[in-house]
Amino acid sequence: MHLTDHGEDSQLNTLRKSKAQEFGDLMQALLERKGKFQIILIILLSLNSMLIGINHTITTFHAYVPKFYCRDHINYTCGYFVNGTECPSGYHFDENDDTTLAVEFSTVCRRAMLAPLINSLYFVGVTLGSIVCSSMSDVYGRRKLVIASLYGQAIMALAQYVSTHLMLFIVFRLMQGFFIQGLQTVSYALIMEYSPSRFRTVAATYWESNWAIGLGILGAVAYFVRDWRMLTLVLTLPVFLTLSYVWYIPESIVWLSTKGRCTEATRIIHKIAKFNRNDEVVQQCNSLMLNEKDQPADTASGGNDSNAPQQKITIGLLMKNKILRKHLLSMICVWFSVTLSYYGILYFLPNLAGSRHLNWEYGALIELLSYIMSYFIFAGFGRRLPMAFLQYCNGGLILFMAILSALPAGSYSQWWIVATALTAKGLAVSSFCGMFIFGSELLPTACRGLGLGLCGCSARTGSLLAPQLMALIGILPTFVPLSIMSGLLVLAATITLFLPETLSTILPNTIEEANQTWGSPEI
Repeated sequence: MHLTDHGEDSQLNTLRKSKAQEFGDLMQALLERKGKFQIILIILLSLNSMLIGINHTITTFHAYVPKFYCRDHINYTCGYFVNGTECPSGYHFDENDDTTLAVEFSTVCRRAMLAPLINSLYFVGVTLGSIVCSSMSDVYGRRKLVIASLYGQAIMALAQYVSTHLMLFIVFRLMQGFFIQGLQTVSYALIMEYSPSRFRTVAATYWESNWAIGLGILGAVAYFVRDWRMLTLVLTLPVFLTLSYVWYIPESIVWLSTKGRCTEATRIIHKIAKFNRNDEVVQQCNSLMLNEKDQPADTASGGNDSNAPQQKITIGLLMKNKILRKHLLSMICVWFSVTLSYYGILYFLPNLAGSRHLNWEYGALIELLSYIMSYFIFAGFGRRLPMAFLQYCNGGLILFMAILSALPAGSYSQWWIVATALTAKGLAVSSFCGMFIFGSELLPTACRGLGLGLCGCSARTGSLLAPQLMALIGILPTFVPLSIMSGLLVLAATITLFLPETLSTILPNTIEEANQTWGSPEI
């Protein structure tokens, strides 16, 4: 009896391995061939990157402070008190300037600290979203989180439009940041999981380029729409046009495979292959689905029964694996230093003469050109060495700015600092593109959402600390904060050199596949 059972078990295991291999070959046959469905999917999902860029930076126009003076005393400075109350009759703002939060809620003088608080709390929401939403996407799937985050942030934006109190606006803005970061992390993961390995650089660069396009759209719309409520509404309403296609976005087939839902994944592959007119894959799907009907329930999915218990991916599990711990901690360091340098340079740049809207468009153009340059760098030379090179160069430029700032005033032209800072900003933007590509490729599908979420949390910490670091310029010599940024970039660049190259490699789906790809799972 036991011998018979053993023979049956052996036969079932053989069937499972055969079906699993057949499904794996089918999945790779679809994913490693560029098709029009994948191209359309990447284009549609990359529209979310425009939305993310707009919302991450819209506070610049929301919180802008026009020229103002106290109604009781025509004085363009703060400090006019009557019976202990500052400017009791309120403030008068120049009529030709914007209607911003400062105009409506008087976030000036003694209330001026409310403006940076709005941005800081928004990024607190972003930080929470990077952890929570990314973890949920590994459990419940990419598609559900993309849809929930997309419309969740839109509802929060509409709530800001109708908010009548500043604190309500701040709360809704924080909640919007939560959904926006979920949208960013999960949309990007879905793009990477549907991109052929040879075209991931193109897909990632296109995603990042849409960020810069979003900044350009924001600057142009803000030029014509000077009321902060209308600006929010005009930039939010187009989101609901996505109702025409968002429901057709498929679940990630590689995520489904890690969850043992291979039958469901096969149906999605079949639909995509038919859309791409890939007859070979369609026939393989038909054969596989036909065979599944003839197999016992426990072998029909290739040994990956959707009801079978799945290993729960946690931070502790990632930290126990030497390979993934090395990749994750290295990327956390890279994401933090790159983001800190980007926002640090942004806050360090002097106010240039001319229209602030035009200057904003110049900045967006620099970012777009940097992303385009990134494609040729990362597609031609890989990930590891270009990432290290960009960070070393950026660290050197920031150190050069630090040295200039330590020299006596008047011994050099301020335009040297402006030109160096703009160049460093461009390098930081290119590093942004690279860290997203490299980070997603260094993590297997089963924990990609969680890993990118932790990297995103590290990046948001950098964006939160950047203004505080730059605020030290009023207390310490300018050389100190700039040297800190430079040192962190050099450290991160050195760490990057110890990571493996991932250009054109097939993304591992499970921790076991990651171990096979990059070495033994030492603990």
